[in-house]
Amino acid sequence: MEIQYWLAEIDQHGNPKLIDGAHGDPQGPANARFLIESMHLGEPGRKFATAKVELSPCVPSAAGINLETVRTINAAKEWNAKH
Repeated sequence: MEIQYWLAEIDQHGNPKLIDGAHGDPQGPANARFLIESMHLGEPGRKFATAKVELSPCVPSAAGINLETVRTINAAKEWNAKH
């Protein structure tokens, strides 16, 4: 497991977009924001936050998936490929 800190821009819905690259500590995103603002990059009024990202392996899982729908879609794709 790895922890990263990112500068995130917050959109109108409150969703973050990671924008500057991973940092090893929270000071990195603070420095990135300072540089963006001091060099007048981007539009005024942008909202930022520090995002703490925890990386862990992502193992595929069918839990909660409607497998019948997956089979139906795959069958339709196969049919379309043949016709």
